[in-house]
Amino acid sequence: MKDTVRYALVLFIISFLAAILLSTTYAVTQPRIEKARQEQEDEAVKEVLPQAKQTKEAEKNGINYYEALDEGGTLIGYIFICEAKGYSSVIRAVVSAKPDGTLLTIKILEQNETPGIGSKITEGVFLDGFKGKNKNDTIDTITGATISSSALVSSVKATMEKIF
Repeated sequence: MKDTVRYALVLFIISFLAAILLSTTYAVTQPRIEKARQEQEDEAVKEVLPQAKQTKEAEKNGINYYEALDEGGTLIGYIFICEAKGYSSVIRAVVSAKPDGTLLTIKILEQNETPGIGSKITEGVFLDGFKGKNKNDTIDTITGATISSSALVSSVKATMEKIF
């Protein structure tokens, strides 16, 4: 009985110290991770609509997006970030569209789908299928990666539905 209590106490102390170490590491690294994520988003926003000289944050129906303006302050498009639950991860993408709702560019920010299958959503062949489409058009999914590609298509369309 004495040994059982001693082993339980040792295990508790090790677990407690590991938890403290893990939470401290998280607290120290979280601001850096958030900063890097924000920098990645800012760079992607510039990349999907390079003609925009400035962007202005806006909100509609609970969706935050950017209005892309040219040097004269004329609206040339919208940029938004959408999220979807894919097969094995959350898929985050930044999307640009013309003021009439026609899609221009889509770039995947984050995904951890199955390599070689679900990760095909990052390939140009699939992403180019969005160009020139609007929220009512059919966008082809990827055979073998139906869940991942359907999730992305649905997310883009749902977000566009709220903005346009």
